[in-house]
Amino acid sequence: MSNEPEIIDDYAERVGRHLLGPARDKARAELGAHLSDAAEAGELDQALGRLGTPREAAATFADLRSAPLAPIGARLAAVVIDNLPLVGVTLALLVRGIVRIADLGSGFALAFPPFLYVKIGDGCVSVGPSMLCESGVYDYAGLLYTVGVPLALLWSIVGLGLMEAWTGTTPGKRLLKLCVVTEAGLRVHPAGGIGRRLSLVLGPAAWLDWLPLLWGDRHRVLDHLTGTKVVRTAR
Repeated sequence: MSNEPEIIDDYAERVGRHLLGPARDKARAELGAHLSDAAEAGELDQALGRLGTPREAAATFADLRSAPLAPIGARLAAVVIDNLPLVGVTLALLVRGIVRIADLGSGFALAFPPFLYVKIGDGCVSVGPSMLCESGVYDYAGLLYTVGVPLALLWSIVGLGLMEAWTGTTPGKRLLKLCVVTEAGLRVHPAGGIGRRLSLVLGPAAWLDWLPLLWGDRHRVLDHLTGTKVVRTAR
């Protein structure tokens, strides 16, 4: 068939989209050679049938499937590095709160991640206790809270989530040689990359996501729910 080279290239490309790093290049090269040989023998359709869907074929090349799970300490260190904008905003809120005490003698709230509430006109929506709206615990912070916190969370949830989906890693994970993959060792879908970070909107309750690690399970709650894991890589 005249379009067999295009079929082979398209299939190898779609397989590669599910893989990361060297495994992607290896899969494309080996599949291209294997399918080209099958095409010359007039058995391209049979070869594609045996390989299955691109995702199924990719699983056979997923070298990270058997990689060791990341140590807890390395994961926590990567979290701190990756979320430095959110850490910085939290520390700035602390400084503003201390100044508020010095000037007015009134208290303030400190939490990491910060509590979330949004005031719209006379209404208010909070992620957490309703008292957040009633007390206006961060009202004193002005734009630092209303702009700074949302931007930091946007980076921590969407920015890092998409980065994990595209590359399998983040600045912190890259530094510590960690990688996020599915349980099959494949690239994470963008929805999964973002979804596994949504606990940050819960304020300090986000730490409940890490509870399984206390009894030796090296998966967070959202790791389980999104079918992902963090592994140690050799590169």
